[in-house]
Amino acid sequence: MFNERDPSNSFLKSLQTLRDSLSTFQPTDICIEIEEKNQDEIDEHYQSYDKNRFYKYESYDLGFYLGKKNGIKSIRAVDWMENDQNQNGISDAVEWAEQHDPEFMNRLTDLQNFHNQLGAAENIYDATLKLNHPENYKRDQELYGHMMLLGDKWEMSIPWLAWWYKRNMIMVNNITRNLKDDSRVIMIVGAGHIYILKQLLESSGKFDVKTFHDWEENR
Repeated sequence: MFNERDPSNSFLKSLQTLRDSLSTFQPTDICIEIEEKNQDEIDEHYQSYDKNRFYKYESYDLGFYLGKKNGIKSIRAVDWMENDQNQNGISDAVEWAEQHDPEFMNRLTDLQNFHNQLGAAENIYDATLKLNHPENYKRDQELYGHMMLLGDKWEMSIPWLAWWYKRNMIMVNNITRNLKDDSRVIMIVGAGHIYILKQLLESSGKFDVKTFHDWEENR
């Protein structure tokens, strides 16, 4: 939602509201949706980060800002984006659905329109709250669940979904590595990851997981 945006005063004001809310969580760790292999570059950029500059990048404008404000020494890059053997893209499944599954295409179009609308919102605090609402991240979950059913044969959609789940499982492993009992982690991540990261973390029985909506509703 930050990319290529020249921020207005109202946008920056709502961004500060979002930052202040997240800071009340008092995080000990900040994780961002950048590949783990780029950690050295992230460390370098974090050291030269200027909190008075708007970088048009959530990982910096939220992740770096919160890290500096809370005295965190290093921001952790936890993503993984390598290609797997025999992995095909999501486009094959969508092309098949265009001809055979209008219900899926309606779901996909509605979700894209929803994200585009919020991406253009002036109030980034409200947009983030909406993206983290259970009703909305459940739509992502149902879309990927529906995608599992697409195709005349399983090779149409399952390889990409297997990669998607693998990516998120690796992110969970990276997020939780070397945590202490009193660790408090904020993960800056795209909305499409919310449902699955929450599901995977909770399935271990070891973590108390809250979305931003959960946090704001109960703090």
